[in-house]
Amino acid sequence: MTTRLLARGSVYAAAYVVLTLLSGAFGLASGEVQFRISEALLPFACVDPAAVVGLTLGTAIANGLASPMGLADVVAGALLTLTAALLMWRIGPRVVALAAPVVVNGLGVGAELALILHLPFWPSVGLVALGEAVVLFTGGLLVLSLIRRHGALLGLPGRPRPDVRAISRQDER
Repeated sequence: MTTRLLARGSVYAAAYVVLTLLSGAFGLASGEVQFRISEALLPFACVDPAAVVGLTLGTAIANGLASPMGLADVVAGALLTLTAALLMWRIGPRVVALAAPVVVNGLGVGAELALILHLPFWPSVGLVALGEAVVLFTGGLLVLSLIRRHGALLGLPGRPRPDVRAISRQDER
């Protein structure tokens, strides 16, 4: 692990924590109705492995500081973020990647709310997924657009893409 990777991961973690606590100040960071503006940072996971680690750590820290579900949410929430971020990394910087956290967190956090706070499962899934979708398809879409257009200016690592012409030439042989 390089110093640069560690530094980027730390910035993602710190930004996630601050934005989650800001959402929490308005009662929007936990419970059935969640609009964590910090989730808009998840598109960085599409292009930067440091974001996968940093956002996972940021989720654990933010949940440790502010979640009404305690230690269970520190662990489960971090694992849900890790799962969503890894799916986004696998998909790459495409709009469809924004659906990964909507589905993962909708189902996962919905299950947490049902098991720990005894809230009804399907309404919890729907409300959490709705909040995720609103944040990701507004702020997250803006972030994804900035990454796609100006990733190099932001100092983001480029993702290697296969050279389609080279592959097609190999197929012709």
